[in-house]
Amino acid sequence: MTEDRGYRWKSIGARIKEARLKVGLTQKEVSELLGVTPHAVWSWEAGKMKPTHEHLVELAHRLETSTDWLLGRDVVEAEILKEADVSFRNAIEGLPMEDLESIMEFIRFVREQRRRKRVEG
Repeated sequence: MTEDRGYRWKSIGARIKEARLKVGLTQKEVSELLGVTPHAVWSWEAGKMKPTHEHLVELAHRLETSTDWLLGRDVVEAEILKEADVSFRNAIEGLPMEDLESIMEFIRFVREQRRRKRVEG
């Protein structure tokens, strides 16, 4: 967690709180799920502190939303990404670790190809 008193984090904090209430969790329950203190969750929701990238990803998962929505990005795009995330999770569920590693290797390859195109283009 790092300090950031900017308006953006207050907006994100409000979204974290909204998503938490929507799934019916308390700040204490979220803190236990994420392995942080209840004060950390309060600080995120109040916009006093921002969650780490890892905590933001875990928050999105536990609060049944997407990081895009938590960050205030386009709602339609966020819903599409949420559906893709659920579909992807369902598709890989139960696969052996060897297959999951191959999938991750392919994702890294595709990202690297995309990065190269941007650099060259």
